[in-house]
Amino acid sequence: MMLPRLPVALPCLLGLVFLGTPRLEAQSPAPRAPAAPAPVTAGPARAIPQAAAPAAPAVNLVMEDQNRKSHDTAALRGDVIVLLYADRNGAEAAHEIGQRLHVHFHPNAAKVEGPDWVRQPVTGIAGWPAGARTPNVHSVAVACLPEIPKAVYPVVRSQIRKESPHVPVWLDFKGTMPKTFGMAPDVPNILIIDTFGRPQGVISGELDETKYQQLVAAIDRLRLQAQPVRTASATETVPAAR
Repeated sequence: MMLPRLPVALPCLLGLVFLGTPRLEAQSPAPRAPAAPAPVTAGPARAIPQAAAPAAPAVNLVMEDQNRKSHDTAALRGDVIVLLYADRNGAEAAHEIGQRLHVHFHPNAAKVEGPDWVRQPVTGIAGWPAGARTPNVHSVAVACLPEIPKAVYPVVRSQIRKESPHVPVWLDFKGTMPKTFGMAPDVPNILIIDTFGRPQGVISGELDETKYQQLVAAIDRLRLQAQPVRTASATETVPAAR
């Protein structure tokens, strides 16, 4: 099964479910005037950092999907969350990256169809403590639709339900993603949130094979952050703080 191929007629589409180079300042959940978007440029994808950036505040992004079901990133705390967003010219490339990432971290998805496609187990991590929960990787589709009038929302939801009957697509009618994290035109924009709910930055541009493998490695490093901490006696395991 394929990840949803969203209708290109919509003004701004966010392909699918990851990590970027420079850390962008995250919005606090507390109400305040939105910060100006960090500069984002199109062209070759930025390099993905090999070392963890300084800790940033956790964020909580809240949106409804095409079925009016509410989703929020805080509910996925403890897992890595990857969101791809783009205008309609970058939606196809974002779609392909998201599909590839989902299958990479959930290999059984290549063997099933329908709703089971999104329910497959995540790959294990070498050396992970026995009995400890393995952090998942959530490939999240977000459609960025700030220019859509509210009266047309039902039409948009209906159209996306037809395009994606099983995979939830988060609908960004407020333009939260481009306003908060910036967005380069005509290319995929990839945001990844670590297991502690902290944005790790945005990477914009097409990904060649080298950049894609760096992205996968970066996601694996973030999964390792959730590894349980063993006590000095090694007789018990204490989950890492989330």
